[in-house]
Amino acid sequence: MREHPLHFVRVSIPVRILGAGPSGLAAAITLAHAGQAVDVFERRSDCGMRFGGDLQGLENWSGDTSPVDEFRSYGIDIDFHCAPFTSGVQTNGRRADRMHFPTPAFFVVKRGRATDALDQSLKRQALAAGVQIHFTQTRTAADVDIDASGPAGRAAFAVDTGIVFETDAPDQAVALLNDRAGLKGYSYLLVTQGYGCCCAMSFDAFPTVQAQSMEARRLLIEEAGINVWNPRRVGGLGHYALRSAWTDGRTRRVGEAAGLQDFLWGFGIRMAVRSGVLAARSLLEGTEYATVAERTFAPSRRAGEVNRLLWEVGGVADYALVMAALRLRGPYPLLRWLHRDTLFQRALHPLARWWAERKYAHLRAGRGPFRLGEHPRRSVAADLDALALSVDS
Repeated sequence: MREHPLHFVRVSIPVRILGAGPSGLAAAITLAHAGQAVDVFERRSDCGMRFGGDLQGLENWSGDTSPVDEFRSYGIDIDFHCAPFTSGVQTNGRRADRMHFPTPAFFVVKRGRATDALDQSLKRQALAAGVQIHFTQTRTAADVDIDASGPAGRAAFAVDTGIVFETDAPDQAVALLNDRAGLKGYSYLLVTQGYGCCCAMSFDAFPTVQAQSMEARRLLIEEAGINVWNPRRVGGLGHYALRSAWTDGRTRRVGEAAGLQDFLWGFGIRMAVRSGVLAARSLLEGTEYATVAERTFAPSRRAGEVNRLLWEVGGVADYALVMAALRLRGPYPLLRWLHRDTLFQRALHPLARWWAERKYAHLRAGRGPFRLGEHPRRSVAADLDALALSVDS
């Protein structure tokens, strides 16, 4: 059995975890490496079924340790597709800037059921550590020790929709800042080893997200002359709670069940894994999870809320001000500064919270009071099938 750097106190009964996503499996792996019996209950028939092969990013600007090193420190092996990107392009459809980073700004990972997807890797590692995963089974949150059930039934603040495909295009990362292709958000093209993903991330006007995604595809794929083979539709919802509830009785909430996600761009994998590990360690050490989680995530949550305000205010003229700031300061230093718990962030946060609680009032309590389909501006997001794109081969 793998030695863990911390000394854990053995829990006397099997730990029950609801949900086999990154947060739930990170918790399970941590517990199993400490010699604890673990039962994970997953309502779907396999890990990663929430995703259709999307490419997502593990950001490398919010901490002093890279996500790869952080995962390894938790005892998680990097045996999944994890491609580092040290350059990229930002464009608003009129001007394009090539950006270079002194270290990987992010790592591209696959989600879903592919062998090299993050979800399948975590499943393999959990099973190898002795975790029992019970597929097509579920429990209520009150019947488990850790709730990693994800965002089902919680209010959404963003919709991500587009396609994945095969291509002969070189590896690349392109961010498109244009409200016609990702209102109040952005769209992106990621290509790694002949596999591509093109999506629009919209933070408003959800009923028009299909048109936004088609515009992203036109600007990022068609105008660039990129060959697309075997496209498949993908999509998802972004969830965030302005006030996280870390516990519900004895149950610890992790990942999106706790409302954890980056409020600026929707990155959430690192926070999900970190929260799962913290919950597992608090069980084994007998420490107060809510206190540790609040201390750990409050700075990044403050930064995300301030950054969301700055992003929407700075979105005039197709984000010309944002692009100018990235050129002037340098993209990587600016990203690291924006995600730090600085005096600037702390001073601006009361205004950012006041603004967010009015514009995004339905996010005040991760599970409501508004649910998908109930908020007037977001009713279309209740059913992603209603956002289906017409995909031509």
